[in-house]
Parts: sequence; structure tokens; C-alpha cells
Amino acid sequence: MESKTKLWTKDYVFLLIGSIFLYVGFMVFMPTLPTQIIKLGGSQVEASLAVGVFSVVALLMRSISGSWNDRFGSKVLILIGFLILIATTASFYVSTVVLALLAVRFIQGAGWGISTTSIATGVSAIVPPNRTGEGIGFYGLTTALGMSLAPVVAILIMNYFSFNTLITFALVILVATFLLLSQVRIKQEKIKKSGKMKLFEKTALLPAFLCLLMAIPLGGIQTFMMVYGTEIHVENTWIYFLGQAITILLSRLFAGRLYDTKGHFVVVVPGVFAMMLGILLLSFATGAWMLFLAALAFGLGYGMTQPALQALTVDRAAPENKGAANGTFLSGMDIGMAIGSFGLSIVATYSNYAIMYRSAILALLVFLVIYFFAFRKSK
Repeated sequence: MESKTKLWTKDYVFLLIGSIFLYVGFMVFMPTLPTQIIKLGGSQVEASLAVGVFSVVALLMRSISGSWNDRFGSKVLILIGFLILIATTASFYVSTVVLALLAVRFIQGAGWGISTTSIATGVSAIVPPNRTGEGIGFYGLTTALGMSLAPVVAILIMNYFSFNTLITFALVILVATFLLLSQVRIKQEKIKKSGKMKLFEKTALLPAFLCLLMAIPLGGIQTFMMVYGTEIHVENTWIYFLGQAITILLSRLFAGRLYDTKGHFVVVVPGVFAMMLGILLLSFATGAWMLFLAALAFGLGYGMTQPALQALTVDRAAPENKGAANGTFLSGMDIGMAIGSFGLSIVATYSNYAIMYRSAILALLVFLVIYFFAFRKSK
């Protein structure tokens, strides 16, 4: 009985550590690749493609790898995904023309889609059913934390060293994580051999769409924070991501258990309002201290909402469909980030970044309307 309710096993801890390192090792290129492309003579359009091109193949691979996870087990897919990431990251050393960088980034998206979906599915298989909110919540923390720490690391390395140093850092992180996760054991659910490959899981579509809406402002923050800092005359924009990481960590002290004992409503709704407050404060920021305050509010809300939605996704899926469910959910995140990166840039083109961030609140208002309508009969 104890083994069925024990959460903090060696395999679970290794997957959490691996998830943080994966997000840091991959996301350090989000704010830096566009700069490198421009340095090589690329245009602004080509620079923006560096942010979104990987998401195209990542979406496809999430759909396929979710079903592969359910058929062949998560560990094999995790290792395959990491091998692709390691090979493509090493290719950055010799990719000295814009087209080569974009091609490598495209292929890298396959490794990203496979590895993130497979780690999420592995966590879902390990977490005890009665501790889903807590277990998936801590996993959600690792993804949010990795996305917050990566820009800080990337900006500092690029300020004091070079792009090649950044590549070396990412490689060391990815190789070490590959070796760590090769030691993990993940129980595989028995799958019917006659089952068809599922490109998406129906029960995950609603949480995935809510995740998409939540990721729109996040995409705008991740992509344009450095540019926004220039607009409001703040150089040390990394302080925003530091503040975001702090409250994402703090949210895990209560949000997971609250989900398990009280349900998702008492976690999601306050979380979304906290995100809205954070974006509003961000849009009125005039200095580093206000950026930090905005980050604390947004990070708290994101740290509550994203893991709760992922736990809801896992709870709604049948055991043999958890891989497809995780793939569907994470696809929502990718699409939302892409919309945030490209869609919000159009708003900024015709106004400014402050107005752009305020407009991103509309996505969260739509989130609340759909959420209340969908779960109005739930306790």
C-alpha cells in the first residue's frame, strides 16, 4: 500500500531534475538565436522564425510521440528525444549561415516535442492516483521554473562570454540529463495491439485549449521582455524572470495539495486573476522594481494554473491514453506560445509593448469565460 501512495521515489525525482535541465538546456536559445541570426546577416523576419520554426515540427511530433509513449513506453522515447536534441545542439557550432541555423532549429523541434511529451507521460505513470495534483504540480513547477531560469542564464552568458559558450553549456546540460534519465525505470501500461495510433486525446482538448489561452501572454513575455526593457529604459530585465521563478516555487508549497483536497476550481481561478494582475503591472512598469513586482504576481498565478490544468488533463484521460493526453496538452502550450510571439508582435507594431501586454489580458478573460461555462456544474 505504501508503494502505491509514495510520491518522492528516485525515479520521480530524477524525472523532475531532468525536466528542469531539459527546459533550461533548450530554452536558452529562445532569446539568443534571433540575435545570432541578425549577427550573421539575417533579417528580422528570419530572426523571428528562429523562435517559432521549431514549434511546427514539435506539434507534429507531440501528436505522434504521445501515441508512441502509450505503445512502447516513455523511457525509450525520452532517450530518443534527448539524442536528437544533443545532435542538433552540437550542430550549432558549425551552422554559420542563417539557413543552416533555421534548418537545425527545425529538426531540434522534433527532439523537443518527443522529449517533453515523454517526460510528462513518464511522470503521469509514476505519480500515485490519489496524489495527482501534487505530483503533476511539482512536474509543472519544473517546466515553469526551467522556462524562467533559461533567459537569466542565456542573457548572462551572452553578456560575458559568447554564443559558442552558450552552446557548450547547453550540451553539457543535455548530455548530463541523458545519462541521469537512462537510470529511470517507468512502468508501462498494457496496450491493446489492435489499437489505432491517436494523434490527439479527446478528453485533453478542453484543458489544452485553456493552456493555449494561458500561454499567449507567456509567449509575449518570453519573446519581448528584452525589447520591452529597452522601451522603458531597464537594462537588467533578467530580474523579471528571477521574480517569476521565486513565486512559481512558492506556489508549489500549497497549490498541489489544494488541488487534491479541494479541486481545480480553487486553484485555477485565483491563479488566472494573479496572472492578469501581473500582466497589468508589467504594462505600467517604469523601472526594475515594478518589473520584479509584476513577475511575482504573474509567476504565482502561472505556478498555480499551469500544473493544475496538466493534472486535470491526466485525471480525465484513461490510463492507456495518458501519453496522447500529455501530447495534446503540451501542443496547446506550443500553439499559445507561437500566437503570443507572432500575434502580439502585430499589436506592438501598431502601438507599443505596454499596449501589447494589456491586450494579452483578453486571452485570460476568454479563459475564465470558457472555464466557468465548461465546469459550472462541477464542485
